[in-house]
Amino acid sequence: MMKVYFGGFRFVIVSILGIFVCCLGLAGPDDVNISGASSLKEILDGGKLVTVVLKGTNARDVNLKLIEIHDTYLVFESDTESRVTYTRDQIAQIIVQSHKQEKPTIKISPGVTLRTEDRVTVERAWSRLEEIFKSSDSNQDLKVDCAALLVCHGSQEAENYLMQLLDSNEVLTQFVSACALYLAGKPIPPALIRTGLEHGNRTIRIKAAILSGLVGYRDGIPSLMNMLQDRSGDISGPSARALAMLGVRDITPKLFEFLSSPNEEKAESAVYALVTLDGDDIKEQLKQLLPRFETMATFRTGKILLYLKEKEGRTILSRLFEDKPTLRPEIALLLAREQDWTSQQYLRERLNRRENPTDINLIYRGRALTALYEGGDPTVLPQYQALLRESSANVKKEVCKLIMKLRDKNLLKILPSTIESKESDVAFEACRAAVCVTIPDYVDRYKKLNGEI
Repeated sequence: MMKVYFGGFRFVIVSILGIFVCCLGLAGPDDVNISGASSLKEILDGGKLVTVVLKGTNARDVNLKLIEIHDTYLVFESDTESRVTYTRDQIAQIIVQSHKQEKPTIKISPGVTLRTEDRVTVERAWSRLEEIFKSSDSNQDLKVDCAALLVCHGSQEAENYLMQLLDSNEVLTQFVSACALYLAGKPIPPALIRTGLEHGNRTIRIKAAILSGLVGYRDGIPSLMNMLQDRSGDISGPSARALAMLGVRDITPKLFEFLSSPNEEKAESAVYALVTLDGDDIKEQLKQLLPRFETMATFRTGKILLYLKEKEGRTILSRLFEDKPTLRPEIALLLAREQDWTSQQYLRERLNRRENPTDINLIYRGRALTALYEGGDPTVLPQYQALLRESSANVKKEVCKLIMKLRDKNLLKILPSTIESKESDVAFEACRAAVCVTIPDYVDRYKKLNGEI
């Protein structure tokens, strides 16, 4: 009896100790790395401001005040008096501040609000862009790309850098800067465009042609009309887009001709130009020309009418989807955005198929995810994350560009680890995707500069 009783007594003691330990756990053990204080309770009682450093990204949320300690999470109050909650396993470190820190101003377009964790991601993206900008002296293209974004964010240093390039003696460098200034929403000297249109260097003439349409340089129309006749799509294509932006409708016969061209640059520029010009006259002429068009011209006409919200566009593309298997991958991307069930199913089956993990296949996978997401399917988000985690640098950059063009704040949560990439060009694209949620006008300018609808 004594043996049994003693065993029961020991069990009771152990149980009481276990309950006591659990109660201590509910009070919140200091399993978080703390700098500037001995414990969370000291921070709570002292009421000092702290910086929370997040695991994985090193993103910092500054000027917080600890107001509640819980077993699995901590609650803070921001400088705007809103509650901010972080789980303990999210936090890499808590740093006690000696003073209130200046926070970068986040420009949010009307109607856009960001959750605390999303705001931290955007703030970190701006900081990372600044880091890349300052460390990219040996990579001018990357430095210029960073500068264009930082100018949007009010950086005088970045603007001064672009203006120095604009004042250089190298004309091509001047145009590199001019394109960046356009992306940043800054004016471009008309004299530079005039010089470029008359220049003997083809690359410079192409950039000048593109900028002519973007900034409304109508004095360049005669030069652009001459360039439109060039046999090379590299010259005539950008000229067609520029003239359409300038509203020159006399070029429509040439654009209809381009639709049947085997040159992809010419044909796609015609699609862009006809969509830009729009109008009932263009829609009717396209419908009249359809019987004479061969497959590729019919496909391009279907795209134009789809972009112009004409029901015939969807009808044409649906028919081609059934009849022309080689066009299905591209048509599916267009129609899935329009919530076409057949196209969405095609893309889902393609995503479930085992394919060689080549860059081409993986980039198409990213485009398919984007089309499905635009068509209303949010379940594809984990697959975006897999592409950003496991693919080559080239694929990661292309996926980030797709995310950037969506301008969707719900995608911010998949970017933090890529923002911290050691590959600067990959990190730049992730940063651009993040900050463009707050500067949608940049995305509009980017698409126009690159001839994308």
